[in-house]
Amino acid sequence: MIRALVLAIVVTGCAGGHEPAPAQVPVAYLAAGASPGHVAHVGKLPCAACHGDAGFAPPPAEVCARCHAAVATPLHPGNGPACRDCHPFSAAAGELAKHGTVSTCMTCHAKAQGDKHAVGAHADQPCASCHHAHRAPSLDPQPCAKCHVAEVTKHAGLHGCLDCHRVHEAKFAADQTCASCHAKQPGALQITASAHTAGHPACTGCHKPHAFAKSQALPCSTCHTKSVLAPAKHTSCLSCHAPHADTPRACASCHREQVTHPTACASCHPVHGTLPAGAKALACESCHKTTTHATAKCLDCHTAHGGKPAMTPATCGHCHASRASSAAGSGHADCALCHTAHGGKPKSAACATCHADRARTTAGTGHADCASCHASATHAPKTPPLPCASCHRSEAASVPAGHKACESCHAPHDPKHATPTCATCHAQQASTGHGHAVPCASCHRVDHKTGPVTPPACASCHAPAKLAGLHRIAQHNACATCHIAHEAAPHADRATCLTCHRDRQAHEPKAASCTGCHPFR
Repeated sequence: MIRALVLAIVVTGCAGGHEPAPAQVPVAYLAAGASPGHVAHVGKLPCAACHGDAGFAPPPAEVCARCHAAVATPLHPGNGPACRDCHPFSAAAGELAKHGTVSTCMTCHAKAQGDKHAVGAHADQPCASCHHAHRAPSLDPQPCAKCHVAEVTKHAGLHGCLDCHRVHEAKFAADQTCASCHAKQPGALQITASAHTAGHPACTGCHKPHAFAKSQALPCSTCHTKSVLAPAKHTSCLSCHAPHADTPRACASCHREQVTHPTACASCHPVHGTLPAGAKALACESCHKTTTHATAKCLDCHTAHGGKPAMTPATCGHCHASRASSAAGSGHADCALCHTAHGGKPKSAACATCHADRARTTAGTGHADCASCHASATHAPKTPPLPCASCHRSEAASVPAGHKACESCHAPHDPKHATPTCATCHAQQASTGHGHAVPCASCHRVDHKTGPVTPPACASCHAPAKLAGLHRIAQHNACATCHIAHEAAPHADRATCLTCHRDRQAHEPKAASCTGCHPFR
């Protein structure tokens, strides 16, 4: 039935004298007959007008110009596409036409053609609604608002949609277009490339297309859900972040307090971090792990934005009032002379800072630790040192009366504990007799383990056999009978001799001294 209908139409169309027999119509016409070209020409022209008398051979390229010589082609001037590229007669075009999906323009414009980019946007609209292939002007676009009624199209005084959009651009590259225009705008509207950062690479991240009002920008919390600092002045992101600035404002632009802490403000005040309830900063211990100042808290001595606290009685006295008071005016009023803020108890080495001469002479003597004698002197310098007997109990008990004060013989800071000469106290004894001739310690010494040592016998030095005169007589061996150790000369008078020689009372009674006749030398 379809074949008979086609043959009838063809025969009718060829009634002008060229009436090929039905057998001459190719079967391929069954598909090609539905193409836009055949539909427009069949019944108006004899088939031979295009295909020639020889049969249904393909028409020559210039065949259209025989009838349409006056038809202009401003949309495709010069060496543009041939007529049949837009007005297809093919079987494939016929099949598409049957289903109503053909768009002959998109046959070529689905991809770029020379300097014309591929049609993306509006490809689903009839091309003829804006383009006129054979009419000048060939481009007669409809206003964008005719279809895009709900979109705001005026922006910053610009002309309209085409300032930002290219008609057939498949995807509007708003971020590139925005940047190219705003880089040239004056004043606050000038947005430079610094507005693009790793976290904000696209304008449309905050500004949705066609939402041009400043108030329509998305709130920061749309993406940044972390909490900010509790104070009201920091609840708005824009208080620190200028919308198109690459870096936040410096804290000092609002907070002009003197800050001497070496690290940045955010190291203590994490802007987007989590703080304990009611806290304005992280605890000092989060960075300073080794605080050794007893149980004191950092802020007991330090102010948050102040410098290093001075270790003076005024500062330390808040906790150490009694010590600060006793040290005042003593030469030890500056606590830092002996103490370091985080160093625990002061070491004896600290004393050497000022008392270098004394510290040097006591090194290696068992008295190097100044505090062993001066336990309370640091905070009450006028307090006398501990008595030697507090450590040297046996030594203190062994000395003879009159020598209980160790310092009378031992210099406290003398590394050798050198004993002053006995003449320091015993000047008379040291200037006469043996004190003048020999060291006192030859006869007098103290053993701190056993106590005073009895002076040795005179014969230990003065052997009778070596003495002259009457010294050799055994009855004269008791030296102390005539000699007193610390007298200038022996007792050689008549009375001394008669102490033993009583039978000589009448012998030369007028003689004052016996040694004139009875010599000992």
